[in-house]
Amino acid sequence: MKKLAICMFAIGALQVQSSYAFELVTKAEANASKLASAMQEAEFSPVDPRGPAIQVIDPQSLDVPLTNPFKMEVLFKPQQGASLDFTSFKALYGFLKLDITDRLLKEATKTPTGIRLANVDVPSGRHKLLLSIKDSKGHLSAKEIIFKVE
Repeated sequence: MKKLAICMFAIGALQVQSSYAFELVTKAEANASKLASAMQEAEFSPVDPRGPAIQVIDPQSLDVPLTNPFKMEVLFKPQQGASLDFTSFKALYGFLKLDITDRLLKEATKTPTGIRLANVDVPSGRHKLLLSIKDSKGHLSAKEIIFKVE
Protein backbone atom coordinates (compact mmCIF):
# COMPACT_ATOMS: atom_id res chain seq x y z
CA MET A 1 0.00 0.00 0.00
CA LYS A 2 2.88 2.34 0.84
CA LYS A 3 4.48 1.72 -2.60
CA LEU A 4 1.16 2.50 -4.29
CA ALA A 5 0.91 5.82 -2.43
CA ILE A 6 4.47 6.75 -3.45
CA CYS A 7 3.73 5.88 -7.10
CA MET A 8 0.52 7.97 -7.04
CA PHE A 9 2.46 10.92 -5.58
CA ALA A 10 5.13 10.61 -8.30
CA ILE A 11 2.50 10.50 -11.05
CA GLY A 12 0.78 13.55 -9.57
CA ALA A 13 4.09 15.42 -9.45
CA LEU A 14 4.76 14.61 -13.11
CA GLN A 15 1.32 15.86 -14.10
CA VAL A 16 1.93 19.16 -12.30
CA GLN A 17 5.28 19.60 -14.08
CA SER A 18 3.85 18.77 -17.51
CA SER A 19 1.16 21.46 -17.17
CA TYR A 20 3.76 24.12 -16.41
CA ALA A 21 4.21 26.71 -19.14
CA PHE A 22 6.86 29.39 -18.94
CA GLU A 23 6.30 32.90 -20.21
CA LEU A 24 8.89 33.50 -22.92
CA VAL A 25 7.55 37.00 -23.59
CA THR A 26 5.27 39.07 -21.35
CA LYS A 27 2.19 40.86 -22.62
CA ALA A 28 3.87 44.21 -21.82
CA GLU A 29 6.95 43.25 -23.88
CA ALA A 30 4.77 42.13 -26.79
CA ASN A 31 2.79 45.41 -26.68
CA ALA A 32 5.96 47.51 -26.51
CA SER A 33 7.29 45.67 -29.55
CA LYS A 34 4.07 46.34 -31.49
CA LEU A 35 4.30 50.04 -30.66
CA ALA A 36 7.94 50.15 -31.74
CA SER A 37 7.31 48.39 -35.05
CA ALA A 38 6.95 51.73 -36.79
CA MET A 39 10.39 52.74 -35.57
CA GLN A 40 13.54 51.87 -37.47
CA GLU A 41 15.07 48.60 -36.32
CA ALA A 42 18.33 48.49 -34.39
CA GLU A 43 21.49 47.55 -36.24
CA PHE A 44 22.73 43.99 -35.98
CA SER A 45 26.23 42.68 -36.65
CA PRO A 46 26.67 41.45 -40.20
CA VAL A 47 26.06 37.74 -40.73
CA ASP A 48 28.88 35.62 -42.16
CA PRO A 49 27.86 33.15 -44.90
CA ARG A 50 30.43 30.75 -43.41
CA GLY A 51 28.56 30.70 -40.09
CA PRO A 52 26.44 27.87 -38.71
CA ALA A 53 23.12 27.01 -40.36
CA ILE A 54 20.12 27.72 -38.10
CA GLN A 55 17.03 25.57 -38.67
CA VAL A 56 13.68 25.55 -36.84
CA ILE A 57 12.61 21.90 -36.43
CA ASP A 58 9.60 22.37 -34.17
CA PRO A 59 7.07 23.76 -34.81
CA GLN A 60 7.21 22.15 -38.23
CA SER A 61 5.53 25.13 -39.85
CA LEU A 62 5.61 28.74 -38.74
CA ASP A 63 3.00 29.59 -41.40
CA VAL A 64 0.21 28.11 -39.27
CA PRO A 65 -0.86 29.97 -36.09
CA LEU A 66 0.36 28.30 -32.89
CA THR A 67 -1.59 27.75 -29.69
CA ASN A 68 -0.20 28.04 -26.17
CA PRO A 69 1.63 26.22 -24.81
CA PHE A 70 3.82 25.07 -27.71
CA LYS A 71 7.20 23.44 -28.25
CA MET A 72 10.15 24.90 -30.08
CA GLU A 73 13.32 23.20 -31.26
CA VAL A 74 16.16 24.88 -33.14
CA LEU A 75 19.18 23.14 -34.64
CA PHE A 76 22.55 24.78 -35.27
CA LYS A 77 24.89 23.16 -37.79
CA PRO A 78 28.42 24.56 -38.04
CA GLN A 79 30.25 24.28 -41.32
CA GLN A 80 32.97 21.69 -41.73
CA GLY A 81 35.95 22.15 -39.46
CA ALA A 82 34.13 24.30 -36.89
CA SER A 83 32.16 23.68 -33.72
CA LEU A 84 29.39 25.71 -32.09
CA ASP A 85 30.19 28.45 -29.59
CA PHE A 86 27.12 28.30 -27.33
CA THR A 87 28.49 31.16 -25.21
CA SER A 88 27.78 33.46 -28.17
CA PHE A 89 24.10 32.44 -28.48
CA LYS A 90 21.62 35.35 -28.37
CA ALA A 91 17.83 35.50 -28.53
CA LEU A 92 16.38 38.95 -29.21
CA TYR A 93 12.64 39.66 -29.19
CA GLY A 94 10.59 41.96 -31.35
CA PHE A 95 11.33 45.26 -33.00
CA LEU A 96 13.01 46.54 -29.84
CA LYS A 97 15.38 43.56 -29.91
CA LEU A 98 14.82 42.88 -26.21
CA ASP A 99 17.48 40.43 -25.02
CA ILE A 100 15.62 37.36 -23.72
CA THR A 101 18.64 35.03 -23.98
CA ASP A 102 18.93 34.25 -20.25
CA ARG A 103 15.19 33.70 -19.86
CA LEU A 104 15.13 31.33 -22.84
CA LEU A 105 18.26 29.38 -21.84
CA LYS A 106 17.00 29.00 -18.26
CA GLU A 107 14.07 26.94 -19.57
CA ALA A 108 15.73 25.32 -22.61
CA THR A 109 17.27 21.91 -22.88
CA LYS A 110 20.60 22.37 -24.61
CA THR A 111 21.70 19.58 -26.93
CA PRO A 112 25.04 19.23 -28.73
CA THR A 113 23.35 20.57 -31.88
CA GLY A 114 20.72 23.00 -30.62
CA ILE A 115 18.06 23.89 -28.08
CA ARG A 116 14.62 22.53 -27.17
CA LEU A 117 11.86 24.36 -25.37
CA ALA A 118 8.65 22.81 -24.05
CA ASN A 119 5.52 24.53 -22.80
CA VAL A 120 6.33 27.95 -24.29
CA ASP A 121 3.69 30.59 -23.56
CA VAL A 122 3.50 33.95 -25.32
CA PRO A 123 0.63 36.44 -25.68
CA SER A 124 -1.67 36.15 -28.68
CA GLY A 125 -0.46 37.99 -31.75
CA ARG A 126 2.48 38.16 -34.13
CA HIS A 127 5.98 37.65 -32.72
CA LYS A 128 9.52 37.95 -34.00
CA LEU A 129 12.64 36.32 -32.55
CA LEU A 130 16.16 36.91 -33.81
CA LEU A 131 18.45 34.01 -32.92
CA SER A 132 22.20 34.25 -33.44
CA ILE A 133 25.21 32.07 -32.75
CA LYS A 134 28.90 31.95 -33.68
CA ASP A 135 31.10 28.99 -34.42
CA SER A 136 34.57 28.27 -33.04
CA LYS A 137 36.09 30.26 -35.92
CA GLY A 138 34.07 33.36 -35.04
CA HIS A 139 31.62 33.13 -37.97
CA LEU A 140 28.25 34.62 -36.98
CA SER A 141 24.85 33.40 -38.18
CA ALA A 142 21.43 34.82 -37.40
CA LYS A 143 17.90 33.75 -38.22
CA GLU A 144 14.71 35.70 -37.81
CA ILE A 145 11.76 33.59 -36.71
CA ILE A 146 8.31 35.10 -37.19
CA PHE A 147 5.23 33.32 -35.86
CA LYS A 148 1.66 34.00 -34.81
CA VAL A 149 -0.06 32.74 -31.67
CA GLU A 150 -3.86 32.53 -31.46
